[in-house]
Amino acid sequence: MFKIIENCLENISLTEYYTSSAKKGSEEYEQLIKKFEAEPQFKFRMRDEDQVVYYIGYSDDCTRKSGFDPLDMYGEYYGCIDIQYLNAQGEYERL
Repeated sequence: MFKIIENCLENISLTEYYTSSAKKGSEEYEQLIKKFEAEPQFKFRMRDEDQVVYYIGYSDDCTRKSGFDPLDMYGEYYGCIDIQYLNAQGEYERL
């Protein structure tokens, strides 16, 4: 699961949750949100080919397993081609 918290192009704060595990609005979906908010999250940003940051958000995974979900399920639709996660040194690194 992941959530988008900022649209950097339009300078808009938001909270949108996404998952492929449950239908939005279902009880299972609501339980996934509660679980997501209670567990560690990993900050990410998605960029276009010119390295312009489009979106910032948080994911429950920053590994190759499902760390690409934000890009695959959301970012590519808006022209993002890159996802980077904030590391322990406070720097973004490409997944």
